Amino acid sequence: MVYKFRLLSNEKENFIRDFEVRSNQTFYDLHLAIQKNLHYDQSQIASFFICNNQWEKEQEITLFDLSDEPDNKIMVMDNTIFADHILELKQKLLYVFDVFNERAFFIEVVDIKQEAPGKTYPTCTLSEGLPPVQIIMDQIFPARDPSQDIDDTDIETTNDDSLFDDSGFDDMIFGDKESDEE
Repeated sequence: MVYKFRLLSNEKENFIRDFEVRSNQTFYDLHLAIQKNLHYDQSQIASFFICNNQWEKEQEITLFDLSDEPDNKIMVMDNTIFADHILELKQKLLYVFDVFNERAFFIEVVDIKQEAPGKTYPTCTLSEGLPPVQIIMDQIFPARDPSQDIDDTDIETTNDDSLFDDSGFDDMIFGDKESDEE
């Protein structure tokens, strides 16, 4: 079987991508196809979420397992196949491509059909519009607000180095080198 997924963005109105994957392929296969098609940086963390009909997250499928627990039940993309989780048309998923800002594509199963002989999967079958940028750094590291800067006009400055006694400073910070060598 082949699943056809439609990706939509709430940031870019004219953005649409359709991808077809075989039922025995993994979520990692689709992840790579999305990343390559959109020219995203493949080193960035991403996750799929299986959702209910109201787009509420129910089950996460991560790029890799960061858990320290040996008996964890975390699903990882490269060993999670579609046939085990895609059950019907209109099934909903989220693909979080910017985990720091919780930005995602809305994905829906729009067709389930037989595999076409000789066709390579996954494949992008529809590509319209430009994708959103992968990571918005301004939201991770907000721009500096100049109104929050310290007013240094009241700070007294001097070029008089005699105020600083640096004798023994190296010994205080780095210890007595002669005693370390003995």
